Amino acid sequence: MSNANITQNNNNTAIQTQEHTVNVPGRADERPTYYTPLVDVVETGDGFTFQADLPGVRAEDVDVSFENGVLTIEGRARPRGPAGRTYLRREYGIGHFYRQFTINAPVRADAIRAELRDGVLELHVPKAESARARKIEVKTA
Repeated sequence: MSNANITQNNNNTAIQTQEHTVNVPGRADERPTYYTPLVDVVETGDGFTFQADLPGVRAEDVDVSFENGVLTIEGRARPRGPAGRTYLRREYGIGHFYRQFTINAPVRADAIRAELRDGVLELHVPKAESARARKIEVKTA
């Protein structure tokens, strides 16, 4: 089993992050802020597991897609208090979020699963049979 390092400069890993600039028409001060959720990625012999921190986000506000080897997580975090509330300090980011990963290994796109529980989006991305680690039996002659 190989371990995939998440880097932006190493092309020899199974997973790479991608920076993405969103162009929104209008004045610069009218463009929405896009937050980048923190994501842990684990590779096993059978696939990849992504765990994205999305506190306060509802399942209907998350879109996950996989196309041409790119896994995309995007959506919107809504305000968690009533409108007009005055805050002494506000650290929770409200608005759009976006994250992309390039997976440089064959995967079974039709078997990708997503679960959102307790503010964590967990994605299970199974490897295609051709990319899975195999134990090879050694026989005696």
